[in-house]
Amino acid sequence: MSKLSNPYRSFTLLLAGFVVIFGIALSYAAYVLISQQIVRDTSDVTRSAVERHFSVLPQLSGIFGSGAAPDGGGTSMDGGQAKSGEHAAHHGRDDGSSASDGRTAKGAATDADHEALKQIVRMHFDLYQIHEVQMYDRSGIVQFSYDRALLHSEVDAADRSAFERALARDELISEKQGDYLKLWIPIAGGDGRVVGIVEASRDWTAQQANILRISMTMAALTAAGMLALFFGLRQLFVRSSRTIGRQHRERGDLLERISRTYDESLHALSSALDSRDNETQGHSYRVTAYSWLLGRELGMNSEQLETLIRGALLHDVGKIGIPDAILRKEGPLDDMEWAIMRTHVSMGVHMLEHIDFLKPALEIVRYHHERWDGRGYPAGIGGESIPLKARIFAICDSYDAMTSDRPYRSARTHEEAIAELRRCAGTQFCPTCIEAFERLPKEKLEKVRHLSQQDMRNVSIEQFLPQVG
Repeated sequence: MSKLSNPYRSFTLLLAGFVVIFGIALSYAAYVLISQQIVRDTSDVTRSAVERHFSVLPQLSGIFGSGAAPDGGGTSMDGGQAKSGEHAAHHGRDDGSSASDGRTAKGAATDADHEALKQIVRMHFDLYQIHEVQMYDRSGIVQFSYDRALLHSEVDAADRSAFERALARDELISEKQGDYLKLWIPIAGGDGRVVGIVEASRDWTAQQANILRISMTMAALTAAGMLALFFGLRQLFVRSSRTIGRQHRERGDLLERISRTYDESLHALSSALDSRDNETQGHSYRVTAYSWLLGRELGMNSEQLETLIRGALLHDVGKIGIPDAILRKEGPLDDMEWAIMRTHVSMGVHMLEHIDFLKPALEIVRYHHERWDGRGYPAGIGGESIPLKARIFAICDSYDAMTSDRPYRSARTHEEAIAELRRCAGTQFCPTCIEAFERLPKEKLEKVRHLSQQDMRNVSIEQFLPQVG
């Protein structure tokens, strides 16, 4: 489970973040939708109540008239009784009243009318928590307000847009302003035409409390659902991770067994070849170890080194098809025998080309007898056209041949072999690879030879190479 700890933590944090963000978004959306719905419902109820009162109360029916007194007389701000006051003022010279006394009487009558109408409006509108009321005619002039000082003033510039929209569209306009819901309600006359706008400020605290209560309930339910989803998905991830981990380990074990089987097959092939050729006992392991050391010196990665090892082990696998009379001949080969011997390259390629995991190693089997100057076989290519792994192996193969005993000559020393390799750099061998080979410690090369002289029948190449160092 330790290998899954980091992905587990990352998934848990990601899932928790998603749940929190989604829960907040869902709660906010619920709050907005609930708030909008309650605003619409409250606005519609308020509009219905205001329109109904305008239709049944004679005291309200004349507010948007052209100065005419409403039915029942004497209740509009500038009608009936106000005109009576003016009439008394103009005729008061016979009873000693002055013009100023007439204006005072007019003002008192108008104040009384306003207060009477205000009490009627409050008695009916306070039932709907409407705290402020202003009524405008179509031109935006105040015809009624709880504050008499605002009479005949124009609609505020801040409210002009809402007023004009309500007037033009004959539709209710509402805005939330703190603890109040401000409404602009169009009032229609007898002909259905909008004759004025009622601006009402309704107390919004009760509705806000309801919205908050409903939203908190929705948030709690959402949080519970998100929490259940989080733990459900988390548990599913844990179970899936354990299953995937177990399958991963099983697959790893299977791949390891397959790889071990492949390597054991390679070991069997190279051992079969060495057992046929008395001159090359341990040769396959030595050239493989030399190639592995030189590949590391040249900076190859693990995948490239693995291919190099397999190719080195099987470089001469085609010799299995060479007759013993030629393969085990102690003297020099004649031209015909050399021609047959050289076919081991094509036979080796033919043997391995249908094995997928060995295809990358074929370049060593196919090209390890090519020369830098292009005079090798079988393709006669040269220079960097020769794959690097084949160039590496060619040097290691020649080094091992020179430092091994043969029936017709004794082994050369390390120094003599290095001198010969240096002499052939640029003709038979890649100069860069020769320089890298010269940097290999003599002690490691000699250790390879010493280890290869031991009984290698039960030692795989994976066990052999670590001993080299």
